[in-house]
Amino acid sequence: MKKKYLFGLALACLAISACGEKESGIEKEEKSKIVTVSLGSKPKSLDPAMYNEIPSLSIVEQIYNTLFQIDENGKIAPELAESYEYITPTELVIKLKKGIKFHNGDELKANDVIFSLNRMIEKPATKVMLDAIESIEPINDYEVKIKLKEPSAPLLYTLSYPLTAILNEKYTKEKNGNIATDAMGTGAFKYKNWGDGEKIQLVANKEYFGDKAKIDELIFRAIPENTSRLAALETGEIDIATIAPIDVQTVEGSLDLYAVSFPTTSTEYLTLNTAREPFNNKDYRKALNYAIDKQSIVDAVYLGKASVANTIVNPTVFGSDQKVGKIDYNPEVAKELLEKSGVKNKIIKIMSNDNPVRLQAAQIIQANLKEVGINAEIETVEWGTYLQMTAQGDFDVFIGGWVAGTSDSDIVLFPLLHSSYKGGAGNRANFENSEYDRLVELGRKSTESSERIEAYSKAQEILAEENPLVPLYYKNENMGLNKRIKNFIPVANTIHNYAAIEIQ
Repeated sequence: MKKKYLFGLALACLAISACGEKESGIEKEEKSKIVTVSLGSKPKSLDPAMYNEIPSLSIVEQIYNTLFQIDENGKIAPELAESYEYITPTELVIKLKKGIKFHNGDELKANDVIFSLNRMIEKPATKVMLDAIESIEPINDYEVKIKLKEPSAPLLYTLSYPLTAILNEKYTKEKNGNIATDAMGTGAFKYKNWGDGEKIQLVANKEYFGDKAKIDELIFRAIPENTSRLAALETGEIDIATIAPIDVQTVEGSLDLYAVSFPTTSTEYLTLNTAREPFNNKDYRKALNYAIDKQSIVDAVYLGKASVANTIVNPTVFGSDQKVGKIDYNPEVAKELLEKSGVKNKIIKIMSNDNPVRLQAAQIIQANLKEVGINAEIETVEWGTYLQMTAQGDFDVFIGGWVAGTSDSDIVLFPLLHSSYKGGAGNRANFENSEYDRLVELGRKSTESSERIEAYSKAQEILAEENPLVPLYYKNENMGLNKRIKNFIPVANTIHNYAAIEIQ
């Protein structure tokens, strides 16, 4: 098993007196083998390497496979790979499993791996994760050699993340690379229909090389509103859904539903655009950090299903240092820093996507800032616009989140804040600090755990002083499930695999 880490019909049925009698046992069985999931936002693409965003990667996870996976103990294990060996610190040989078939019947070969990795190196979303790679070459049909510019400690973890899923070279080229809505991989589920992204249908891959799915069809529904998603869960229109913290109690009180709440590798934070005034002012940035009552957000919005963040790196992630970066709510210190900054009567805008939970958090932040003399307006935009505007630097401050998908500090500290990745590549704060860059580069290339931990700790100290991002909280993932769903295995990076679920 992969470890990564009819409501309307029912209403129609009521209008026909004999409808219940006519539904055959076969029809009931067919319905029971279909599972519908709603994670909220509509995915932007099913092309694995295009967008590092959870709605897309949650579906990619079902259709594709990666070379490696992270097992239940957090260790690297082969997936498409049969084995691997570092023959030198900068030369990695990967041997592929034989007989693995893509959904079109083509066998996975070394050329598919080489094509996929080279394509990833060219894509903004994945380039930052694989820029240690110098070249990839075939040894034979089932072996490849990856040459690195320098040693890369996070590489194998990176190659376990859905962003680095392996494509079929022939198929992708036939589509001219346009596989955003026409996905085809080796995974436990096969792509069936895009449905404008609002209803994406997958079917079980009966030829899957691993543990086969125990359901016949998996549907992903885009239902952005929390209340609508909860209602659909209560009526049986969907079977699994992410839910707001306030809805956990409702789900737990239902005879037909149950709730799962678990810690994740994610951090919610404010990004400050350091390329704009007044956010290019270090004292002003630090004042914002002291001005925000993060515990109030945890209590009022997340109802305790979160914890205050000391650093941008979640405590479940390798290299997180919870002893540095702690800035307690102190409006008096915030006022002193504002006075020191010299910034007067500046109106700032806080951007949020149209997520009600984030909007509630933004409203508390807005009130906190007003108390220290900062007037803030909240700008709400839909998800696609939010991604575009923040990538282009068209914002003052935005509230967002980052999931450490590989559970290693590298995937947080490098793409989010290294100066070479300013803008859409990841560093949307436009932060630049040469010593910080040196430290995260050291953490990336060192193979000594103790040296990596020290480098990441010092990098987090710099962030605590510079405040390009304001860490807010580490939130739980809350999910509601119909009681007919069994063996759902939550994953801390929130990209769950649904092949193992069973229907009671």
